[in-house]
Formats: sequence, structure tokens, C-alpha cells
Amino acid sequence: MRVAYGREQSTIQADMVREIENCLHLQGLKATVGLEYRCPVCEARLDVDGVARWVRAAERARDEAYSMIQGDEFGKIVREESQREVYRRRKVMYELQNIPQAVAARPEMILVVHNADEGSYGCKIFYKEPRPVAGLEEIEIEAGWNAILELRSHPDPVVRIAAEKVEEFHGLRQMASREETPPPARRVFYANEL
Repeated sequence: MRVAYGREQSTIQADMVREIENCLHLQGLKATVGLEYRCPVCEARLDVDGVARWVRAAERARDEAYSMIQGDEFGKIVREESQREVYRRRKVMYELQNIPQAVAARPEMILVVHNADEGSYGCKIFYKEPRPVAGLEEIEIEAGWNAILELRSHPDPVVRIAAEKVEEFHGLRQMASREETPPPARRVFYANEL
């Protein structure tokens, strides 16, 4: 029996947490700022060790499926599917491990959007095809000079470029506010401006 004190827990919230925990990251993992990887489906963030744990979880499930004594067709299907999942997860992990750290793909376009509700800037980064395997696709930067300037010295060159463009856009918005004109909500920076 579970006793809840204070506010009641929502069943929807519990289902959402379970859904995130059980996400298979079917669309792979995308590189984010630093050495973190994000699932575009459930928004879960994993570091390098988290990715390794994710692969080991599939390996454990496969090993459990192999230890099943049943010799029927269903057991065989379960074991094959478990092995496919291990291969898929290892492939994702190896792709993330093989990203060249020194060579960064230059973005083709950066879209900067001001989010007034959260007081931040969202940056969507677009690359020419073929897209880099783990190219940074989006960054959220707090709408303040300190946060913007802090990212200007980030080790990732794409983050530095995005921070530079957010700084430029932030200055443009402040200048428009001083002149009492509506500040722009978004700005696109093309390759020749990066």
C-alpha cells in the first residue's frame, strides 16, 4: 500500500516518466553541448557512461533471453530481436565514439529564436548534406550577457559560433527596445555571416 502525503501524484505524470525510462532511443542520440547526447524522442540526456550503460542493459536483456529454456519458435524470435537491439545500440555507441573531436562541421545556417516565456534564445543549427554524424543541432542559451559571453569561450567551435550570433541578435533586440520599436523575435544567419 502506498500513502501519498501532500499533493496527489498524477497518473499521467507517472506514465510519462515510465515512457521516458523505457524509451529505446529509436532515432539514435544527438550530440549536445559538451560530452552529452540527447534522445530527440524522450529528451533524455546521456553522458558517455550513460550510453555504455544503455548498451549494457540491452546486453543483459539478450543474455536473459538466451538463458530461457524454452525451445519453441517464440523463444527463438525473442532471442533474435534481443540480439538485433544489442547490435543497434552498439552501432549508435560506436558512431558517437568515432566522432572526430578536432574536426567540426561548419554550419550552413543558424536560426536564433527569442523565447520570451523562458527568457532564453533557442538556436537551431543546420548543416549542408551530408550532415555530420553527431553534429550539434540545437542549443538553448539564457538571455543574459553573462550566459552568452560564457559560451563564447566554449571548447566546441559550433557553440562559439552560435553564442556569437546570439550575442549579435541580443544586442539588436536591446537596440530596438531603446528606440521603442518592436524587437525582432527571430533571426537567420547564413553561412556567409558565420
